[in-house]
Amino acid sequence: MGAWASAPWQNDAAADWFGDVFEGIDIDARIDDAFEHDDDYDRARAACYLLAVLGHGTVWPGDLERLDGHLERGVELLTEMIEPESEFRELWEDDPEVIEAVRAEIAELAARLDGKGDED
Repeated sequence: MGAWASAPWQNDAAADWFGDVFEGIDIDARIDDAFEHDDDYDRARAACYLLAVLGHGTVWPGDLERLDGHLERGVELLTEMIEPESEFRELWEDDPEVIEAVRAEIAELAARLDGKGDED
């Protein structure tokens, strides 16, 4: 068995399976599309969720050389959303629960950028 750690994606069979599942999906283009407009908050957050969940080297269905760029852009967009006086905060009426959720999303993407989180 080609396993290198205990997480469900950290073995050869799982890596192959993920590749088969996502075959034909241009995830990079879809992420780029979601990030195209700074004020498309819902799509950007959804794209960031996929980056957080799928942003492991053996799972990511796109170009691994583009993954860090997507992660960086996601952090940038989410950070802009929670800046004081942002339109996003205004739309959510400065809801502390939403702001904290976005902060958690930023932390998750930052952990992916730092190479952390691949072990869980």
